[in-house]
Amino acid sequence: MGIKCPQCGTENLDGALFCDECGASLSDVGAEVEKTEVAPAEVEQAQELPQVAVGRACSSCGHVNPEDARFCENCGAALEEEVKVTPPPPTVMAKLVTSEGVEIELDFGSKSELLIGRADPVSRVFPDVDLTPHGGYEAGVSRRHCIIRYSDGKFSVEDLESTNGTKLNGKFIPPKVPQPLNDGDELILGALVLKFHCK
Repeated sequence: MGIKCPQCGTENLDGALFCDECGASLSDVGAEVEKTEVAPAEVEQAQELPQVAVGRACSSCGHVNPEDARFCENCGAALEEEVKVTPPPPTVMAKLVTSEGVEIELDFGSKSELLIGRADPVSRVFPDVDLTPHGGYEAGVSRRHCIIRYSDGKFSVEDLESTNGTKLNGKFIPPKVPQPLNDGDELILGALVLKFHCK
């Protein structure tokens, strides 16, 4: 017994409200479909087994659908493909420390680089690390001053042609040329002095 989908012809379970194959509504079809009954003589006595819900749960309504269903029988929503979850990469622990001792966490998340500078809503510049609250404007930090990268377990800093330049351990670094950045290094962005620390 089953309900044949009027759109794609797929046989669906009795009582299904939506087609397992194409998601079409079956609510109007159930009354019109001819059901074929199996003769009682052909039916063998089945053992009573507890019903266990096996299948794919709908993320919209929670209904358990057959494993091969592509659409929910209850609400018609497309069933999501099973996504393999890979664990996130280990968290990179790094920070900048101002001369006043204020720690600024460098949260790389899934990024490999962070833009360091000053936020400027008018110019639509929103760096990953905004130094405005740490005296960045007064010290001459550019909106897009530099990038700190993390790749293959190593850090680097690259000046982005900032107006007042970037110093690494007291020496100006050339623009657009990444420089190795190590734990304890001093960065001076414009006139803002920062210590870099990493674990």
